[in-house]
Amino acid sequence: MRFFKASFIKLLLVLTFSGFIPNLPAAETKQPNIILIVADDLGYSDLGVYGSEIRTPNLDTIAQQGIQLTNYHTGPTCGPTRAMLMTGIDNHRAGLGTNSAALRRLPELKGLPGYEGYLNDRVIPFSKILNEGGYHTFMAGKWDLGKIKGKLPTDQGFDRYFGIADGGGSHFSDGRGTFAGQQMATYFEDGKSVTKLPDDFYSSESYTDHVLDYIDNAPNDGNPFFAYLAYTAPHWPLQVPDEWIEKYKGIYDSGWEEIRKNRFERQKELGILESEVNLSPMNRAVKNWADLPVFQKQIELKRIELHAAMVELMDFHIGRLIEYIETNIERETIIIFVSDNGAEGNAIGEVGDNKYWIPATFDNRLENMGKRDSYVWLGAGWANAMVSPFRNYKSYTTEGGIKTPAIFYSTKGRFKKNTKNSVMTVMDIAPTILDIAKLEHPQEKETNLLPMTGRSALGYLTNKTESVHGNKPIGWELYGNRALIKGEFKAVLIWPPEGNGEWQLYNIIKDPTENNNLAKSHPSVLNELITDWQGYAEINGVAIIDEDIGYGRYQ
Repeated sequence: MRFFKASFIKLLLVLTFSGFIPNLPAAETKQPNIILIVADDLGYSDLGVYGSEIRTPNLDTIAQQGIQLTNYHTGPTCGPTRAMLMTGIDNHRAGLGTNSAALRRLPELKGLPGYEGYLNDRVIPFSKILNEGGYHTFMAGKWDLGKIKGKLPTDQGFDRYFGIADGGGSHFSDGRGTFAGQQMATYFEDGKSVTKLPDDFYSSESYTDHVLDYIDNAPNDGNPFFAYLAYTAPHWPLQVPDEWIEKYKGIYDSGWEEIRKNRFERQKELGILESEVNLSPMNRAVKNWADLPVFQKQIELKRIELHAAMVELMDFHIGRLIEYIETNIERETIIIFVSDNGAEGNAIGEVGDNKYWIPATFDNRLENMGKRDSYVWLGAGWANAMVSPFRNYKSYTTEGGIKTPAIFYSTKGRFKKNTKNSVMTVMDIAPTILDIAKLEHPQEKETNLLPMTGRSALGYLTNKTESVHGNKPIGWELYGNRALIKGEFKAVLIWPPEGNGEWQLYNIIKDPTENNNLAKSHPSVLNELITDWQGYAEINGVAIIDEDIGYGRYQ
């Protein structure tokens, strides 16, 4: 046996120096391609493999062939999440202590360090590190991290970019923004402003087309690529091409309570939830489905039918990308899919001037909902169902706001088929990608940049470690609402109208739906987590606000 090993090593040396390289697995010989796909306002249970009735065959397939995470956490809304996603650093330090759009109506936060509304100079997005490390870097879709010179994707490490720099807008060629005063959202292509979109523009299709084009025309120099595909689906306004509007007609007629319960039971069947877990209660603002007038039911059904169609249509276009990669790319390609926060259940029609702008500008009659000149959103009832089995939704630090689907897949089988339930966060994505690419964050070379807060999950994803964070505390804050997870416990504080302004404590291993408040029975544990949260807030420069200054003020 010793002779065989020695002879084999000598043979490898001879073959290597003679110019012949043996056919070793791609993951061991060179950096892989990496594709990061982000959905916008996709709820925890919105994919088939997470219990949904929505048809998502392409995402279901890569989840079933790769790793499906069931305990992945984001920020409560899009901007803060994307800041953490791109930097691996808490959003309050990276510049998105709150959404940039929210700063326009929250003057009390303007000027505070970490509340710039764009990625500040203390952080570096991992796209720039990849680019400097030899990767070709492409992006299409939603940026939401700065739209001034020096802060665009092409300033932050991307070779090519097409998409929307704002938080959202029409999914069609009119490109109207999400708030009054924006006749057209801010679009860019390769650093130049786009003033007119193609007539046949539809967000999910166009963003996918651009990424496919970038990959297909990448320099043939042997270097890998990184592609960031940031959809705006299914973010409001809920819109789909005409042929998709009726796709889900009749599927949701039983109402939001029944759909939510059905997803909950399916999650137990799939093994995502233990049998003893209870379904969390609906939001207090949600009326019983049976008590709604017939016409109101028709409007609510149209909302959810459009949401479901947008999700399936996004999955369809993701399928185009997957098929292209599987058919044309020999190099190992890692595909990571996540959502940016929970489903949108907030009162969008009451935000800012929307109560005047929307009725004056759009045609939201039942027969026109979902078309180019309509402007509707999901609402609290259906959002509760889309985040089943969890509590609240987007903008809240309860699990319904910060827990979403997440999938890791490799075309060469690096990630073995598995479902993993240890806590992982959006801040772990950047260090994990750098670990996969075998590149270091510049802070390790003594720069003035902040070190990454997140941790690489590569060991966890490849079964070398049992968890990413162990017993390390992980904190959240947005709009005054707070949370901290440490080991098996979670402390959460939600201000009225959806909370009581008091800290609550949950064992999120046994009680992931936050039903059984342990604050009175475990006061020492709660006090420990509150102290940890105060330390988190001080380190990260969190502005302490003792009320809900976000969407909640409009409910």
